[in-house]
Amino acid sequence: MDELAFPVRVKLAIPPNGLGTVLRDIQIWLLVEAGPGQYAQHSISGLGTHATAIYFRDTAIAERFVRAFPNVELADGTLSPVYSSPSHRSR
Repeated sequence: MDELAFPVRVKLAIPPNGLGTVLRDIQIWLLVEAGPGQYAQHSISGLGTHATAIYFRDTAIAERFVRAFPNVELADGTLSPVYSSPSHRSR
């Protein structure tokens, strides 16, 4: 159901030691800034990492979320040595 209700996702990599106090900060931010019923959170598979996804209804709140947590790594997998894309140059 959340796949349909919340089409915009921000996928976050979970470091080996977890997110620590950042997770609490994220939860508070979501409640205050997005508001109840305006987001969802699910564990997901990341490319070579544990990850979580925050689901939003629109891109504006997702963008504000990313700006609020600039030190949290996105779980996009583009830095993985196994990632390939026609528009991505190998390093």
